[in-house]
Amino acid sequence: MSDVIDIIKRLKPASLKVTMSDGTERPVAVPKAGNRWSRVAQILESVHWVTVECLDGKGSLLGPPIEAEDDEAVEELVDEAGGSVAMARVMLDVMRGTMKETRLMFDAQLRGQAEMMTTMTDGMRHLSEVYRQALAVQQAHLMAPAAAGAEPEGQEVMKMMQMAMLLMNQPKIANPPPGPPKKEG
Repeated sequence: MSDVIDIIKRLKPASLKVTMSDGTERPVAVPKAGNRWSRVAQILESVHWVTVECLDGKGSLLGPPIEAEDDEAVEELVDEAGGSVAMARVMLDVMRGTMKETRLMFDAQLRGQAEMMTTMTDGMRHLSEVYRQALAVQQAHLMAPAAAGAEPEGQEVMKMMQMAMLLMNQPKIANPPPGPPKKEG
């Protein structure tokens, strides 16, 4: 670990970008004063990282990425699968890439589901508004005077529409009054 800290000290980064073993990338701030290098070492020792990139204040690389010596994981793969250390390192890289791609696919699926739910909610909202308007027109029709032949049909429809618009613009009542009594007959 001290070799890694020595490399980081020489580059004098403003921040670090640490790639974790599961493929996620985490930013790490480099303190300006105090025991800054021991704090950086403490952070790097507490996580299972694969690469560390030293960045300047603008986010540009200051040098090549520092790769972790992952001898433990490589040895486990060599023991399990047999073969060489080089092959085990290739297998580890493939597994890390696969994990990263799986995470990216999962994130894309979650975003797609969230967009779908938003669209469905908006559609339901619109549908309920259309239904409310239809009920207002029906209520206006029931409240319209039943003067047979008194007015031409076009004017009666216009009056019903005006009444429906007035009813829709009225404030909502917590417990609406009952509708007109049903005619039995």
